[in-house]
Amino acid sequence: MDTLFQTSLPDFVKDYLFTLVKKKRKPSTIKRYIYDLEDFFLWLKVEKKNQSFATWSNLTSSDLQEYVSLLTNSRKYHPTTTRRVVTVLNQLYKYYDNLGLSKNPILEINIIEIEEPMMTADDFLSESQLNQLFSSLRSTHDLSEKQLKTRPLIIDRNETIFILFAYYGLTLQELTNLTMKHIHFETNSITISTENNKRKVFLSMPHKKLFYQYYETIPKPVRPRYHENDPFLVAFDFQRETYRWVYEEDKPKRLTDIAVQRMIQKEIRRSGLRRGISAQHFRNTYILEAIRKGSSITEIQEKLGLKTDLSLKKYFHYAK
Repeated sequence: MDTLFQTSLPDFVKDYLFTLVKKKRKPSTIKRYIYDLEDFFLWLKVEKKNQSFATWSNLTSSDLQEYVSLLTNSRKYHPTTTRRVVTVLNQLYKYYDNLGLSKNPILEINIIEIEEPMMTADDFLSESQLNQLFSSLRSTHDLSEKQLKTRPLIIDRNETIFILFAYYGLTLQELTNLTMKHIHFETNSITISTENNKRKVFLSMPHKKLFYQYYETIPKPVRPRYHENDPFLVAFDFQRETYRWVYEEDKPKRLTDIAVQRMIQKEIRRSGLRRGISAQHFRNTYILEAIRKGSSITEIQEKLGLKTDLSLKKYFHYAK
């Protein structure tokens, strides 16, 4: 990759970046890593007069905290940007930590300082709110005559979406990327596949039955083909009163992120819950429930396929 040869980063950093190339990370991802690392090592050169492996590997948590403070206090970086930079540094340390060549000082810095504002009860849904939503999904409240006609065709799909968010912690992108290759009705499981991670999620029997019920609701001519690359969650055509098919691709039309977000807004409004509830609120609720059940930060990280546990610390802080 040409960008790696043009950068002034130390050779040991380039070695790590080449591993990302071998793993076929997106060029845009590697570019971002280079940008963030160049800034950090420029700071290191100014502060320590050196960019050697020995200097870098012997940095303390206090040193790293000083750099984080520079980003947040002096440069006024948005917390999301600062957290991204810390994640990049953490990945570099983890690489050499796994080789037994360094220790990771980032694990000891006060990460709460660079997070978004502290979490509140409004970031989660209570059990009663979830019950209210799922009860509303099955009701005919506030539906027009036209909506009542098509409701039986989409109700299982919509409930499947909310269940995957609330009880399995999927992100919006993970949900809309599901294909029939990821769905395993015979083993009561689904595979979640992302750029950096692949994991298996096991379904409860009632949930598996609902998912299969939704699948069977789709008319056979436009139904996703099992074990194929067809999308699991299919867009619905309210005008034609059936699920959509893309003839150019010879497969059902995938439900988009925007369509899911609109569906969430409509169902939340109809259920009488507060405005502003999104897919993230359901994932937040899943994480908090896992903490309450005694799951460790490492266990939750593995369940969600997260590269680091940095984003989880605010949940444990709130749970206390």
